[in-house]
Amino acid sequence: MSFLSNIKFQYNLKILQDYLSTGDLNNFFKNLEKHRANKKLYIQLLFNLGLDAIKSTDEKFFSSKISWINSFFEEDTLYLANFLSFYFQNNNKEQSIPTYEQDILDQLLSFQDIKEINFNDFVNYSYLYQYLILKKDNSTNKFLKNTLPYFSTPNQLNFSNINLTGSFFYVLEQPYKVYQKIKNELNGDQDLAKVLFLNLDNQPTKKKINNVEIELNKKGWHTHVDSWASPTVLNVHKGKVILKQDLISNTFDTLGSVILHLIQSGINAELKYDTIQKFIEDNPISPENISIEISQKEKKFIDQYIENIISSYNFDYQL
Repeated sequence: MSFLSNIKFQYNLKILQDYLSTGDLNNFFKNLEKHRANKKLYIQLLFNLGLDAIKSTDEKFFSSKISWINSFFEEDTLYLANFLSFYFQNNNKEQSIPTYEQDILDQLLSFQDIKEINFNDFVNYSYLYQYLILKKDNSTNKFLKNTLPYFSTPNQLNFSNINLTGSFFYVLEQPYKVYQKIKNELNGDQDLAKVLFLNLDNQPTKKKINNVEIELNKKGWHTHVDSWASPTVLNVHKGKVILKQDLISNTFDTLGSVILHLIQSGINAELKYDTIQKFIEDNPISPENISIEISQKEKKFIDQYIENIISSYNFDYQL
């Protein structure tokens, strides 16, 4: 950092610190956003003080919040994401709904060059990433697809908070089908399928997007489900669990309940049955043809981890 750049940074940092210390968060964020065009300064200020500011605000501070579409597999978020894109289309043009990691990367790359985003970044900067996403434009409805688990740390950092998240959905697939899909992709390798389904080696998932290495904290299916479907997270973040089988067998009512949930969570919208019907007619959903071939030995091992979840939901298929 040059001498003059450092002076400018320290000067504006002091201004923001004064606003933060007096609880004047309105002027804190207004002043911060004035520097958005100065990309380097903006990111420096945000990453120095933004976390404390976001944690200090009340739940009504930001005018827009993120609505999450979560699932263990991204493919299980697609139908609901496409529906919400269709339902909340802007000027008759459907808006694509990105994955969380893609949107994070897009926002970071618009301000600076980066080579990687590791697991610790997702934990330590989660609020800041979501703030950048919320502030990227003036759109009211912010939807994101997500396959990361919810987390809470001892120092009170969570995946998100009430200032950033308005609501979420968790699309829940029957666990034996999830396991069978993984096993099919591995040409029937039971041992490796168990490791991936339950994350027995406790390893993150790594992927490369736009030449940037991204490390994702995947967790096992059971931990993933429990993290989002816990009563506390459902209550705090206005969450709703949707069984994938209900999307398939009772599509109209299920999608109607999705819009009602968003309205009850604070999104300004109307329940338009004709729009729901139009989407279903144009985008029929049918069951996947998956043959469940799981031995009693496999089932006994898997059930140690998932039996509580199975007993909590009325899945349409039991072994």
